[in-house]
Amino acid sequence: MSADDANRPTDDTSLDTASLRSGPPIDPEEAAIGCRNITKTFGSVTAVDDVELGVQPGEWLSIVGPNGAGKTTLLNILNGFYEPDSGGDVYLDGENVTDTPEYYRARAGLGRTFQGLELFEEEDVIENVMTIRSVTERPNLLSALLFYGAGRRTEAENMRRVEEILDYLELWEYRHATISGLPLGVRRRVDLARSLALEPDVLLLDEAMSGLTFDEKYDMIRFLTDLHEQEDLTLVMIEHDLEVVTAVSDRMVVMQEGGVLARGPPDAVTDDPEVARVYTGVD
Repeated sequence: MSADDANRPTDDTSLDTASLRSGPPIDPEEAAIGCRNITKTFGSVTAVDDVELGVQPGEWLSIVGPNGAGKTTLLNILNGFYEPDSGGDVYLDGENVTDTPEYYRARAGLGRTFQGLELFEEEDVIENVMTIRSVTERPNLLSALLFYGAGRRTEAENMRRVEEILDYLELWEYRHATISGLPLGVRRRVDLARSLALEPDVLLLDEAMSGLTFDEKYDMIRFLTDLHEQEDLTLVMIEHDLEVVTAVSDRMVVMQEGGVLARGPPDAVTDDPEVARVYTGVD
């Protein structure tokens, strides 16, 4: 045994390979976001198989794995687009939100970006972000009639916040540009701006850097790192670029065939021979 091995910590963030694959996750009920016993089947296909996950407040967790491993399906369950099969639970800041719709989770502090961009193609950037900002409102017709001035002030405050987000993400010059005419890198930043308009505590990122050039990836990492460090934003990111994942993540989860193969700090996970075999096909 080397001196480094002798001095290696023995807590659950630095375990041997076998323990890493079987070690318990963070308690979902005490996490910023988490789930327990989550399974999702589509006909005869099991997309997610009895997954338990917990993400600490302020943590950057990356979920990796080959195509078809169940990563996006898991995010769709966490934010309420899919319902898990019976017996599973989803928690947001300690609250069981399994039976709540996606808009409730959004108002409770859960944001989401999409691999396939869900933007309003014929609207401009400001309209796209303002539309999502309205999700945070709880409309009431009587209040709107009695407090018209207050409603105008709310609209002005929403616009001010949207303009701040556009400025932060260096989108100001595109604010009146129609989405359909924008390059992919800008469109991905607009998608991020829409999720930030909800002022989330937890942000789910589904391949937010897919298809980007090196410079565009660098910019996206820069924005996300600042949000993570300065705003203490909890990030859960699906990403295929392992170089990016190991550089930015606090922890990694590797999925394979719907289940969790490994979890832990990036260096430990990427050193796992079974993880290497899944990615390369070589023992």
